[in-house]
Amino acid sequence: MSFFDAVISAFRKYFDFSGRASRSEFWWFFLFCVLLYLLTISLSVREISQINNMNPQELITQFMMSWFGVAMVLTFIPSISISVRRFHDINMSGWWYAGLQILPSVLAQLMSIFSLISFMALMVYLYFMCMKGGIENKYGANPLNQEEEY
Repeated sequence: MSFFDAVISAFRKYFDFSGRASRSEFWWFFLFCVLLYLLTISLSVREISQINNMNPQELITQFMMSWFGVAMVLTFIPSISISVRRFHDINMSGWWYAGLQILPSVLAQLMSIFSLISFMALMVYLYFMCMKGGIENKYGANPLNQEEEY
């Protein structure tokens, strides 16, 4: 799957948490998100740096109103759905995403020791995302064997 096909596929399957996603689909969309975030951070630096006082509510509001905040909101759900479909491709439940990404992130906010656990969970998550998908499984046919129209 090419870069543009992967990005289009991720947005077409915005709320699709079923089926499978190939490694190329996942990693091309991951690259798209990284490039988009870098671009929008560079556009948002001026806006965010204009905040004089460190009122957390004002900081969050300014952040969400910046280009970077808009990019995060637009790619939040597709990032989760493509990760869930990627777990399906390696014949694992999509709930692994919650266990390896959401739960450690929440726990890291509660106690600093969970920051290390959160980092280790991120490494395990990346390992799983690099694994090769297999033959047809309970989540569907191998996405590499399917011809999809875009």
